[in-house]
Amino acid sequence: MRLLFALLCLMVTSTAVFAENAVFTYVKTVPAADLYEILDKERSEFIASTPPGAGYEMPSVQPAANDIEIYRVRYESRVPEQGDRKVIGTGLLALPVLKDRSSLPLMSYQHGTVLGKYEVPSYAFLPGTPAGDAHHAASFEARYMAGLFAGGGYALIAADYFGMGDAAQDPEAFFVKASTQQAEYDLYRDAVQFMKSKGITVSDVFLGGWSLGGLNTTGFLEKLQDEGVEVTGSFTAAAPSDPFAALNGLLFHPRPGVDALWVNTLVALSVFAFEKYLGPEDLARQTLDPAVYDDMRAIYERSYSGQSELVAILERLGARPLVAYLKPDLRDPVRFANSDYGRLLAAAETYRDTFTSPVRMYYGSGDEALRPLAAKIAAIYQSILIGNADDQSQNMVSAIEVKDGNHHATFVQAAALAKVWMDGLKK
Repeated sequence: MRLLFALLCLMVTSTAVFAENAVFTYVKTVPAADLYEILDKERSEFIASTPPGAGYEMPSVQPAANDIEIYRVRYESRVPEQGDRKVIGTGLLALPVLKDRSSLPLMSYQHGTVLGKYEVPSYAFLPGTPAGDAHHAASFEARYMAGLFAGGGYALIAADYFGMGDAAQDPEAFFVKASTQQAEYDLYRDAVQFMKSKGITVSDVFLGGWSLGGLNTTGFLEKLQDEGVEVTGSFTAAAPSDPFAALNGLLFHPRPGVDALWVNTLVALSVFAFEKYLGPEDLARQTLDPAVYDDMRAIYERSYSGQSELVAILERLGARPLVAYLKPDLRDPVRFANSDYGRLLAAAETYRDTFTSPVRMYYGSGDEALRPLAAKIAAIYQSILIGNADDQSQNMVSAIEVKDGNHHATFVQAAALAKVWMDGLKK
């Protein structure tokens, strides 16, 4: 199966193109008609997998205006938390096919939580993975954003994050703020240089992200502001800008019959990622109840044999309340907040900078993973920064409700609405 996958890759790729130390490998050109299939049929299947409430309105299909070129990117980066240790990052670049593309707006998309190491943007347009799997439905979000934005005249980049895709030799940097910012920034920097080598200049920089990717979007906005890069506008969908607040609610104030079964993966992915990147070395053991430790580690390491075993793990863990995943002495909110894990969660926030460009944060009133109040924290905080929470005229951050939107449906509507908004912001 791995040999077949390698042969398939050779059939669809051409000689690598270099920009500084990055390698941009052309994969294929996707016709606008095929992008319409993504924006219509695949989108409907994505929504149908977790149907939203009755009040949700599916946005109208926006047909792609142009074909797009797909490139897989391999680039050098570093781990700020570990003395700038050098690592390899991977990601996606999609370029619109236009008669004149001497100047293009650029969308940097940050993807959400995925459980498969290859359910990432760099594999979104390939026919399979090194694991022998077929195209993952979980990579739909990257395909949708490419169809929507690159198919609408934007260049689009999307990082896989450290530990994912072809960079899977490193541990996953889930909720690890500085490393994720660095992965995004180095891809952005190298993509701009590659585009310049093709005679393309970037007219505007836009950011967008869903769920975990929403958290990473405002984190990337902080990084770009620090680097002096002007951002024209950003959007997030169902974004937990404060991981501590979001998980605190799930742990200590669960919503029976509402909270999704898979939210337990957020604890597994974050506690082991913090241990690997930030320490202490026994963080997971000092945080997790011994009864769930092995299952949680299997989720982080993807050491289960396949989808059926993963489902069995989730169901086994789901037999107990989320707070019971913690050691008994951490099942008190105050002790949890003061634990190493609690403090690291709090430090992962990405909204306390003063944002100097507009951000629209979409949240679903029927979200099974993120409570509306947790989704609005960033907008409320930015209102406080301008000195008058009642005066929204100067607030750069807006919280926008998606009626009856669950986690999936909120993303679909947010991306479509953000595209229309950003079209009006372009220089």
